[in-house]
Amino acid sequence: MSMVLNERRGAVAILTLNNPEQYNALGGSLLADLGAALDAALAEPAVRSIVLTGAGKGFCSGAQLGGATFDAGEQVATMMRGRLNPLLEKMRAAPKPIVVAVNGPAAGAGVGIALAGDVVIAARSARFILSFVRLGAALDAGTSLFLQRAIGVPRARALALLGEPLAAEKAEEWGLIWKMVEDAELFDTALAAAQRLADGPPLSIGLIKGQIESAWAAPLATTLDGEASSQARAFVTEDLREGAAAFVQKRPARFTGR
Repeated sequence: MSMVLNERRGAVAILTLNNPEQYNALGGSLLADLGAALDAALAEPAVRSIVLTGAGKGFCSGAQLGGATFDAGEQVATMMRGRLNPLLEKMRAAPKPIVVAVNGPAAGAGVGIALAGDVVIAARSARFILSFVRLGAALDAGTSLFLQRAIGVPRARALALLGEPLAAEKAEEWGLIWKMVEDAELFDTALAAAQRLADGPPLSIGLIKGQIESAWAAPLATTLDGEASSQARAFVTEDLREGAAAFVQKRPARFTGR
């Protein structure tokens, strides 16, 4: 049985980490199942956006340490390079937008998986914990980069070194996530955001995702040239003509992805 539940709501694929007894720890086949579910959603033309959330009371508690072998560091590195890292890269490079609904604690690598999404919404009860230092471990799952991008070096350094939980309300205030909502509103809010994205122009959304990702470390001249190239691609699409016509006619646009 897959450790990731896969549901469809119209053009939205809902992927749910399903290891609730372990707060959706990354044990067993969960990483492989998540990668397969993400591949399927990205390959399905009818899917235009994705929601990622967790079952039970937690989003993802990171590595499942029970029974772990602590004398084979290279095995850990091999697992990260073979399963975890490709998953994170796939999420960031995916042309389809990913809405992450953080339904409870996200710890360790769970923080990285949450922040790899495009629109991150957290329940009030959620918290983000860089638990690595508590275990004597190093940062992983992209957290050494994602945190600095979102909240700056001083705050990222303190969170990583002290290992203190960051409440969802503070995460919103600091800009780590897009917004916090009440627990009972989380899924509906995430689904509404995903539906809005699914109704949007998919080619434009894919271009914008790529622009934001590549511009972070690129020189201004490279970024400006890339923007020109992306705009050239956008301006020959049917979606742009439809968007312009809808704007002039003051009606909702009907985007088809062409």
